Amino acid sequence: QVKYADKGNKTLYGTGGLERASIEQWLQSEARNFDPPSSALVFHLGFAGSMGLEPDEAVIRENEWKLARVLDVYNQRLEESKYLAGDEFTLADLSHLPNSHYLVGRSNRGYELFYSRKNVA
Repeated sequence: QVKYADKGNKTLYGTGGLERASIEQWLQSEARNFDPPSSALVFHLGFAGSMGLEPDEAVIRENEWKLARVLDVYNQRLEESKYLAGDEFTLADLSHLPNSHYLVGRSNRGYELFYSRKNVA
């Protein structure tokens, strides 16, 4: 018997095949489109300065542009549903939280990328 089987979010990975496919699609989008530019920005905007390194403005601008395009798609999607894969919080949303958290919390530029889009905010 599983000790916590009746606890937590039972829909984190969806409850049916169609929901799971949608979650997988958003996880792939995160891995291919969101993670690369957001990771670069997390480093350059959130940590480089505190590590004694000079943030690379060209890298920042390029990745802000890439991430802005992704967030525009997400903003449109979130106009249609409460969360990326539907109306329940799932792994698709959870996977975006670490980099989003650092960008919003450690950088005004990161904060602006997210909060300038009503549905993403």
